[in-house]
This record gives sequence, structure tokens and C-alpha cells, in this order.
Amino acid sequence: MENRIKIALEFLKDGQSFTVGDLRLSMSSSNLLTVAGWSQYLNFSNLTKANSLSELTEIKNIFSDMIAGSDNLKRFVANKSIEYILCYDDGGKASIDICSELDGVVNWKVEL
Repeated sequence: MENRIKIALEFLKDGQSFTVGDLRLSMSSSNLLTVAGWSQYLNFSNLTKANSLSELTEIKNIFSDMIAGSDNLKRFVANKSIEYILCYDDGGKASIDICSELDGVVNWKVEL
């Protein structure tokens, strides 16, 4: 995974997004790193605020583990804000942002 993270960091520095494991990393601005992950729910109607928050927490935990395992990533995020986004994938047709979290504040993108 460390090699994949090194490649991701090069893409991010060039303003491109990159997927590491189940997370897509991108730079929204020079100081804002966006970490997006997708819901495991296949039917949109099964999403609730509670299970969406749980999945958003899982995205944060996965990324925290990535930071803990990579000194390069740790240095890269040191002075950046991180926005976490939970997305829903409609079978490859569309990706819909469900909610995001930045600085501990959850922002709902859809009504659940």
C-alpha cells in the first residue's frame, strides 16, 4: 500500500485525484484534501442518517490507518484540512454525495 500512496501523492501534487484501496483522494484547494468513500448499500432507499454516519466514520478510520502506516502521507496532510465524503454509487451510472464532514461538522447533501 505504501507504494500506492507514494503514487497518489504525486497525482495529488499535480491536481489529479487518485484511488487508494476504497478511497478516492483529491485536492479541492491547496490546503483541502478530500477523502471520498462509497456506501456499501445497494439500494438508496436503505440509507439512513445513522448508517450513513457510521459509514462516514469508517472512511475516517480507514484514512487514519493509512496515515498511521505512511510517513509520506503523514507529512503531506500535516498542514491540510481534510474533508471526508460518503458517496452512493448507482451501479456505475452516477455517484451521489450523501454527506461530508469538515472540521467535525457534518453537511448533508441529500435528504434521508
